[in-house]
Amino acid sequence: MKTKLYSIVMIAIVAAHAFGQDGLVIQEDSLGVCTMDGIVESNAAGYTGGGYANIDNGAGIGMSWSFIIGTEGEYRMYWRYALGGSDITSRDAKLLLNNVPGSDTVLFPHSGSSSWEVWLTTDTLSIYMQEGYNKINLVSVTEKGLPNIDYFHILDSSLQATECIPSYTFTISSSDTAAGSADYSPKQELYDVGSVIAVSARAKTGHFFHSWSGEAASTSAEHSFSIQRNTHMTALFYPEGTEADPEAIGYAVIQHDNGTPYLLNGGMAGDTVQAASLSELQTYLEAGEPYVVELGTLIQGENSEEIRIVSNKTLIGTDTAAHIKGIPVKIDGARNIIIKNITFSEVIRYDELEINGGAMNIWIDHCDFYTDREHEVDYYDGLVDIKNQSRFITVSWSKFHDHQKSILISSGDQEVADSVIRITFHHNYFFNCESRLPSIRFGKAHIFNNYYRDIGTGVNTRMGACVRVENNYFKNAGTAVGMLYSLEPGSVELIGNIFDNSGYSTEPTCELAIPYDYLTSMHPATQVPDTVILGTGGPVINNIPYVKVKPLALTIFPNPSKGEITLHLPEGAGEIREIIITNLQGSMLVFHHPDADAASSGKITLNLGDPEPGIYFVYVRSTRGIMVRKISIY
Repeated sequence: MKTKLYSIVMIAIVAAHAFGQDGLVIQEDSLGVCTMDGIVESNAAGYTGGGYANIDNGAGIGMSWSFIIGTEGEYRMYWRYALGGSDITSRDAKLLLNNVPGSDTVLFPHSGSSSWEVWLTTDTLSIYMQEGYNKINLVSVTEKGLPNIDYFHILDSSLQATECIPSYTFTISSSDTAAGSADYSPKQELYDVGSVIAVSARAKTGHFFHSWSGEAASTSAEHSFSIQRNTHMTALFYPEGTEADPEAIGYAVIQHDNGTPYLLNGGMAGDTVQAASLSELQTYLEAGEPYVVELGTLIQGENSEEIRIVSNKTLIGTDTAAHIKGIPVKIDGARNIIIKNITFSEVIRYDELEINGGAMNIWIDHCDFYTDREHEVDYYDGLVDIKNQSRFITVSWSKFHDHQKSILISSGDQEVADSVIRITFHHNYFFNCESRLPSIRFGKAHIFNNYYRDIGTGVNTRMGACVRVENNYFKNAGTAVGMLYSLEPGSVELIGNIFDNSGYSTEPTCELAIPYDYLTSMHPATQVPDTVILGTGGPVINNIPYVKVKPLALTIFPNPSKGEITLHLPEGAGEIREIIITNLQGSMLVFHHPDADAASSGKITLNLGDPEPGIYFVYVRSTRGIMVRKISIY
């Protein structure tokens, strides 16, 4: 339900004799209108004043008016309205006086016409009201909502319309009624802004209370807060022994700007299953129960199908072959999702991964996203798009490369509700991309320890977004940080970055307080290229993404070296398939297929030739995974 608190755009208290009666008439856009779940329109003829209130559909929504009374007593009132169309259901309303429901129901019968230009008045009600400030609320009692309302009329000319004290709804729930219960006080239908509400949570045997999730999040089972908006709170209960994934950091592990933690564990509460086909992926990831879904192969499609991920899931690659190609993946309104070690590529017309519909607490880690730069700009859509109030998301240790418009956060300049977006990007490798790394409107983002190389536009902050860009390394970026393509710019907080052959903007500025611990995970900007390239599995070689899935204890001697090195393979390394040595940019120095005898001895000696001095990466690919080590050549 949307609540729109209308500001005073004009004083339009119309003298009642204009309508042939005495009293106070409050039009839809005048002083005295307090709240309205809907919009002001003027499409249907026959209204008075500047228009009428078109109230949204839905039960429990409506409109309110506020005014001052000089003397307490009984006052008569009615509403002018229109209710047409083919559905002849009445749209009656409960009447609340000063947030307290009475026995009065305001009847809004159908006009008997298909036209919405037939205007009626309700029966006149008599309500006893106190001296001073009073507020009348009409709350719909059916899913049809209320009719179009032209004006509210109180039949006494001594009253004065006034600015209102807004009132809000409060609701409460338990994440699992079998695990615990939630209660609150005082119990009212509406609460004036600033009213204090106390909530309490009680866990049942075998479970524990973790936190309150919602607009007033907290970890205290007994918690009081001052209401400032329509508020819903959920008491989160978990089975004893449930733990969060210890490797996750960033916005994905909290649920409020005050830093209230969220227990992010994906599908760990459920079974671990293996998926080897598209239908198996769809079955497990769309199931109502939690799952850890393991993928070790290529799943390929041609945009004719999609994969949806619902709440409480982990999707994890168990082999370097774990790859979803040509199939859009969507997360819509879901919560508590972890995606790790998966390659996504070449989805035509659609986003490779779309996070939508208020999805929350999502962690994307050690993944690879790419297409190509050979097609025209709009042949592919985004690599990752995050929109429609989705928030508390972390993207870490992932690659984004060979693409035009990469990561869009909030889809338009009108999407003001996306101001709730909160996202962290850390230790990602962005290269050979044209733009949107990311492009963000309205929300807030923390971008630290990422390596940007050979890009057009990196961070684009728009429409009032606030982005903290911290200890990143930008190399050959046309515009590393900018405020582009929107009527209103965003703002930025630049801290400790390196801009190597890269342009950037420094204003407008903002300050973003980071509500989670990350300093122990942050590196100096000078260390970012080596750290990120190694941590994300190294460069892409011949368009094959090398992701470190199962690290093994590979050692190399001598290091630093010149001319020749010996690889000492760990016990249980498996059958060695290939050895590749590259420089930092991914250019190949050595490609070697060892013979079985050499590999079985546990030692492999390689001649390096006479390369340029510098840092190189050694990749040993075996049947058990990828071993990666950094070496220095002098």
